[in-house]
This record gives sequence, structure tokens and C-alpha cells, in this order.
Amino acid sequence: MLITVGAFAQEQQGRIKPVRLGVSVTVGSNAYAGISALPGTLASYESAALSTNWMDKAPAFGIEGSMIICDRWKLDLGGAFNFGFNPGYPGVEGTGSDYGDIPTYEPVALQQNISYLVYLAGSYYFRIPAIPALRPSIGLRASGSYANNQKLAASEDWLGVSVGETFTLGASVIAGIDYYFSQHFFVGMGVDLFRYVYGVTAQRPQEGLGVLGADNHNFGFLGAPKIKIGFVF
Repeated sequence: MLITVGAFAQEQQGRIKPVRLGVSVTVGSNAYAGISALPGTLASYESAALSTNWMDKAPAFGIEGSMIICDRWKLDLGGAFNFGFNPGYPGVEGTGSDYGDIPTYEPVALQQNISYLVYLAGSYYFRIPAIPALRPSIGLRASGSYANNQKLAASEDWLGVSVGETFTLGASVIAGIDYYFSQHFFVGMGVDLFRYVYGVTAQRPQEGLGVLGADNHNFGFLGAPKIKIGFVF
């Protein structure tokens, strides 16, 4: 159906608007962030940097806002935010550990989660005179994400709040192609020609301890594909 409609797509006629705004739904690779704080009762701890490889993350839907300037330059802004809170509950002491005794219920840890991500991209639209509805583009994108998880259980074994956090910073050279079925509706796809992401993982299982941290560097080529369907006004 889209191919049939696309056969009738025409290049914009008349005066070009200096600024056009758009919104699209995206699906594809993403840069979501998440972490879990370590239990605060262990005798030793180890850590490893969380993966920043897009191949390790499941595809996801997203929303992207766009600004097209003079029908040549395009700015894209996308992001997401999440906050969660899990109330804590005290444990219940059992009668023993022998067969037939009432078991002990461990306390439910209080948890707080916060995570967000944001990216900003700038691209240049090219024209193909033979196919005016087809608009290839190339540009740059900067991105960042952050996640924080805090836990505290109502137990004398827990020595304060356990905190885990992670953040990433990334930069990409991007290429894409949009096809305008009309002046206001388009379908597009994009890919990262080159992608660099720096990630940090930091955890403090007990108050007063130093941070247990790790970091990583990730490089990618011709990856992180994304498809979008949107409207421009």
C-alpha cells in the first residue's frame, strides 16, 4: 500500500516554509540504561562495566521531535524518563530452621529507581531531482543516558543505603533516508556509520565505603539501525 501511495508523492510546490516541525514514532536499537544496587550484606564485592553495545540491547519504540529548516537542515530531539519507587517492609522472624519450624521472612528492601536518556542530532537533507520525494541525509548525533538505583532493607545487617549508578556519553556519524508520501507524511530509516560510546558503572554497597567502579569504551560501524514513521507540519 505504501509503494502504491508513494507513486503519487510529489515535490513540495510553492514557497518553502523556513521552519517545519514534525513528530515521529521510532523503532529499532536504543540506548536505554538500567542498573541494580548490590546487596549491602556481602563480605566481598566485584564489579564490571555494563555493556554499551547496541547488539546487547533489545529493540524499543520511541518518540522523536524534528525541526526542518529551509527544507535542508534537520534537527532531531528524542529522549525518555522513568521513575519508580518500591516501598520497603520489615521481615518476620521464624521459629527456627528445623523441619516443621515456621520459616523466617526476610525484609523487603525499599528501592528507588530513576533513569533517563536524551539525544540531539543534526542532519543535512540532500535532493535527488529524479526522485524528489526521496531525501537522503547525513549528520551527527550526541547522546547520553543515566540510571540510578538505591536499596535499603530494614535489617541490622544493612549498613545504610546501597547505591548503584551508571551513565553513558556517545557520539555518532549518522546517515538516513526519508521518503515523503505527501508534504506531511514520511517513512524513514537511519543507521550509525560510526559510533562511539563511553560508559561508567559505579556502586557503593554500604554507606561510608569507597565507590566500586568500572568503565568501558565501545566503537561501532554500520550499526544501530532505526525505522521511523512521522508527520511534518
